[in-house]
Amino acid sequence: MLRFLGTVNRVVGNFQGLDVIPRAPGTTLLRRFTLLSLATTIIVGVLFGVITAQLVEDFALRRQARATALHVSELAGSRLILQDFLVLPPAGQAQFERAMHDVVGRAGIVHLTVWNQMGQVLFVENQGGSVGTPPPLAPFKVPLDSQLRWRLVPSPGQSSRANPLLLEVFAPVVVPGLSRPVAMYEILADLADLAPALTRLKWSVEISVILGVLSLYAVLFTIVRKASRDLEYKDSALRGTLTGVIRSLINALDARDMATASHSSRVAVNAVAIARELGLDETAIGEVQAAAYLHDIGKIGVRDDVLTKTGPLTEAERTIVRQHTLLGFEILDPVPIPDGIKLAVRHSHEHWDGRGYPGGLASDQIPLAARIIAVADAYEALTTDRPYRPAQSPRRAVEEIKRNGGIQFDPTVVEAFLRVLQSTTVVGNRRHLFSAGPIRPQGSTRPQRAARG
Repeated sequence: MLRFLGTVNRVVGNFQGLDVIPRAPGTTLLRRFTLLSLATTIIVGVLFGVITAQLVEDFALRRQARATALHVSELAGSRLILQDFLVLPPAGQAQFERAMHDVVGRAGIVHLTVWNQMGQVLFVENQGGSVGTPPPLAPFKVPLDSQLRWRLVPSPGQSSRANPLLLEVFAPVVVPGLSRPVAMYEILADLADLAPALTRLKWSVEISVILGVLSLYAVLFTIVRKASRDLEYKDSALRGTLTGVIRSLINALDARDMATASHSSRVAVNAVAIARELGLDETAIGEVQAAAYLHDIGKIGVRDDVLTKTGPLTEAERTIVRQHTLLGFEILDPVPIPDGIKLAVRHSHEHWDGRGYPGGLASDQIPLAARIIAVADAYEALTTDRPYRPAQSPRRAVEEIKRNGGIQFDPTVVEAFLRVLQSTTVVGNRRHLFSAGPIRPQGSTRPQRAARG
């Protein structure tokens, strides 16, 4: 996820803006991590809060159901015997009315039905003293087992806002020595007194869980942020060290060949201008700039007598000079910079027609950054005094580059270069105020190459 960012620094020595070490976009990544992790934490906190609140509510209702069932069982157990539950209705109706007359209305109980083993109603009473058949609210569907069961049901015949829910409890009547219950109490209890407390409890639990999760997030984020800053500091130190080493190498190259001192800096500025004119994004422009600074770094491996020779080079010496692109690639190969920079250095002397070096690449096979550097390098070389020839005028240099468009140089890059000349100042030369004109193919005529390797 490493990207090549920001290559423009302040002028240092003979350079302007060299930062060739890829850096992770730490600030952006940290910001994205913060937003994503915070959103995730809030969602998880809310979910945990809701689930925990639901569990707490279930626990409270279960305790309420047990208390209601215990209340009815204790009152009935002291007034009824086993035989009362075994008598078929309506024979035992009077006994149940005497025993259960004061159950409904206490502890929030609004309805009571007693069922026998066969699902027959032994007794039913609603709040207010009315006695009759059980309401259709809760038909007998729960099996007679030894488990206490409960559920929330809507309150019949009332506004859902005034009394939204009732607690329905199914409590088995268990007699010691028998394998199964002899009867079952169906109890409806009003939650009017419990509901506000439950609501407050649920909100308290939800808020507490959410705040707890956010607090944990704050602690973890602090740790991650500190670790991120430590990594950024180490990354910055590494980039600074490596950039310094590369600057030293280029300084050493300039010191060996004073005639071309600051050549790379001027090529880099012009290459950036061409890249911007072509509409490249900032990352690509940064790679072009870095490669332009480093395109001649391989000349460190060229002998002084060849590098600074004042006369024409022999064929053997030309072969030595042409090795500098490969040497530069080998020097940069172990450096943790984007491969685009290394390939641009390696192929900065390829020609559009495939007659360049070192790979003989042609047209779009040549990396775009290398094609841009080739034009910027040729213009700077032609307009600068060299040991083997005097500098040409900017106008003649431009004409030379135009003639080599489509032969030595990418025509599209040449056109962008000419537009730059018309609109801005090119480093090392005066402002140009002439019309460049279109690039015309030269047929089979091969003009002199724009610059020596």
